[in-house]
Amino acid sequence: MKTEDLDRLAWAAGIAARDREMLSALERLYEEQASGNNDEACARAAFWSGLRHMMIGEVGLGAGWLQRAARHAEQTAPDCVQRGYLFLPEAYRLRSKGEFESAIECADKAMQFGESAGDPDLVALAGSLKGGLLFRLGRIEDGYVPIDEAMLLANAERLSPLVCGVVYCEIVASCCRILEIVRAREWTGILNDWCRLNPQAKAFNGVCQVHRAEVLQLKGDWTTAFSEAERAGSGLKGTTEQTAMANAAYRRGEILRLRGEFAAAEAEYRRAGEIAIDPQPGLALLRLAQDRCTDAAAMIRRALDTTTDVTQRHFLLPAGVEIFIACDDPGAARELCAEMDSIATTFGSEVLARVADQCRGQVALAEGEFADAIASLGRARRFWSRFDAPYLAARLRLDIARACLELGDTEDAKLELEAARKPFKDLGAQPDLERLRTIQQLSGAPAEGADDTVLSAREREVMALMAEGGSNRAIAAELGLSPKTVNRHVENILGKLAVSSRTAAVAKALKTGVI
Repeated sequence: MKTEDLDRLAWAAGIAARDREMLSALERLYEEQASGNNDEACARAAFWSGLRHMMIGEVGLGAGWLQRAARHAEQTAPDCVQRGYLFLPEAYRLRSKGEFESAIECADKAMQFGESAGDPDLVALAGSLKGGLLFRLGRIEDGYVPIDEAMLLANAERLSPLVCGVVYCEIVASCCRILEIVRAREWTGILNDWCRLNPQAKAFNGVCQVHRAEVLQLKGDWTTAFSEAERAGSGLKGTTEQTAMANAAYRRGEILRLRGEFAAAEAEYRRAGEIAIDPQPGLALLRLAQDRCTDAAAMIRRALDTTTDVTQRHFLLPAGVEIFIACDDPGAARELCAEMDSIATTFGSEVLARVADQCRGQVALAEGEFADAIASLGRARRFWSRFDAPYLAARLRLDIARACLELGDTEDAKLELEAARKPFKDLGAQPDLERLRTIQQLSGAPAEGADDTVLSAREREVMALMAEGGSNRAIAAELGLSPKTVNRHVENILGKLAVSSRTAAVAKALKTGVI
């Protein structure tokens, strides 16, 4: 096979996620170039072979090929562009170790080689990498400079197809990582359009669908988001994009959890963990929804204790605040809230500032500072409403309603609950609908559908054991819950069934067929 044909085969196989064929073609290409003593071409083939081996987890082979690429590059002119490409794997290595400043220096050197040689592929690869690294350091505006340049090169069709896909995915992932919602939505759309125009790009179609699912979930289109995550998992089967497969499973688990389909959610979280990623904070929040407070707290505490990357911690911190408040540990929640506030200040991001407001409001609510809670929660709610994130806005409305009730403002509490009901119903967010009905009972308004059907599955379990004469402590032991959690369930049952005693609740439950 001619050298030109081997080159085309390698890149066609690469973009189609047929890694073995790509690596085989690159090895044959390397041998062809080595026989002709073409050091620059040898360095190029060895570099891409080494990088791809690294990306699929074959570190030893990857390191060997990269060392070979370096030896050939040393025989080229000092300004040869292949010398610049070799700064990229070092930048990736430093990024994985959290040495972001050193990684930025490597990306800068790569960009300089690319600019001097007029190689847009290298400029875009290094620029997208540098922008993401600056994001991780909280230097958001600085990060947009190389990222915007990389996007211009991609949109102008000046990049090779494989590099174009890598650049798009790197940029979208960086924006999602720091919750830069506007750019994430815009560039996810661009990536999606590119994938539609390049259906052969199997290596990127699945990754694109994962990011699209994340954006659609935030927007409140859970059905399409779930479908995209399913398509992503299916499209990635047989490829080596393990992290994307794991993220697709995690995204499906998140939607299932929010819909109250706990067993299916757990299966997806476990799948994500088995493939590539720690399924937190989703799994910890699932344990909280299952009234397994001790397990939830242990999980989120372990995740926080073992995660130093700031862009990962800001996903864990809000969940930690929610879990520790539910587990009666306001001190721990307050500490996490302070850290979230510090991260928001460092990054200067309005999104993270509003996430910090949410945490601050929840802590204030738990500590009885109801006016402060409404102020913080209101800022966060207005932000998410403005950015068309209906579920997040509706959840905040529930906390605002609780604070209003504590201040004696039942009218505004009812308005907040009414505004939250429709998005919950439209999305099928059953656990949140149950929470809404409980708060509605406290407001004195008749809950929509306030009959035996409003009891959750767990409440029906508690109800059945009550009918057998079990005390709260005995029920707690039977179900593996804390007595305090059972007390709360009993109070919810009495409120939902509109009765004043356990005996009356049992009688009504037996009469209506709840148990």
